[in-house]
Order: sequence, then structure tokens, then C-alpha cells
Amino acid sequence: MTRTVMDPEERRRELLACAMRLFAEEGYDNVSVRAVARAAGVAPGLAYHYFDSKEKMFAEAIGDYARRCAEGINAALDEEGPSLDERLERALDLGAGGGYPYAAFFHAEGHGALHDRLSLAMCEAVRPHLRAALEADAASRGSSAPDADELAAIMTYGAVGLASGPGMPDGAATAAARRYLRALLAEFRSGGAAD
Repeated sequence: MTRTVMDPEERRRELLACAMRLFAEEGYDNVSVRAVARAAGVAPGLAYHYFDSKEKMFAEAIGDYARRCAEGINAALDEEGPSLDERLERALDLGAGGGYPYAAFFHAEGHGALHDRLSLAMCEAVRPHLRAALEADAASRGSSAPDADELAAIMTYGAVGLASGPGMPDGAATAAARRYLRALLAEFRSGGAAD
């Protein structure tokens, strides 16, 4: 086997991408750290250097995959120029639009726990970007945003919960998410005066 020297972080990402592909194609029970090493063309010892168990490899593969799935959503939230309302609309459209490479695996019968795990990881990847967008929106209005983190959590977990179920994209669920996000944003902008 020809040895290719890679940056350690690049090698780690390559192993995670290979692991996610194998888990999705063959199922968790049929994949080992050795199998991932073989598929990636590296020695098993190198794979074990990065991941000391299949469970750790799987957890990190889901986290890595979730971050990759969230890249477009985060880019929409981070974009400068459009209003926060426009960025939220775009982020929701991207999130509900599907096109995720392993969607069939995560939506397969009996994979509900895996789907939930991925959804939570995506929420954690998106939440800081939404919090920053909320803070910037408040600052643009000369206001503070003391509850931005809490609101980002409510909005992110709620939207993902509504817009990522089996059979997605579901227009009715996406429309509901859109409605509730607008209501939450209006309350945020009002400053919670009704407290």
C-alpha cells in the first residue's frame, strides 16, 4: 500500500467521511474500525489512533456529517446584506429542501434513534450561527439580545423537529415552522414587553 502523507486533521476528516459512507451503506453492525481503515486505504493502527472504538468513530462521523449538512444553512445565516428574516427563510428552505447524501439511511425503518441523534447534532451545529444572527439583528436596532442563546435553541430545535421527520420535505410542516419562527422573531424584536 502506497503511503500518502496527509495533514492529521485532513486524514481524520477523510476517515470520518469514509466511516459515514460505510455505516450508511452497510449498517452499523456490519462496519468495524478495520473495515473503515481498509476502505480508506490506511493501516488499521492509524484509524485506531484517531478513534479507539467503533462507537467513538460512529459518534464523530455523525457529528462531522451533521456539520457538513448544516454548512449551507449556516452560510445563509451568516450572510451579510439580507435581513435576518430573509436569511431565516433561506436557511429553512435549505434545511427542508433535503438533498442530504445519507437521508435514506437516517429515515429508514428502525433508524429513528439515529435520525434523532443526527437532528440533535445538526441543531448544535446551527445554533451558534443563529444566535450570532439574532445578536446582530438586535445590535442593528440598537438593542441588546440577552436571550439570544435561548431563542436560538428554541428556534433551531423547533424548526428541525418540524422540518426533518420521515417523508420530508413536508410542505405543511415547513409552513408551520416558518410561521412559528416569524412569531418568535417578532416577540424577540418587541423586547418581551408583555412579560
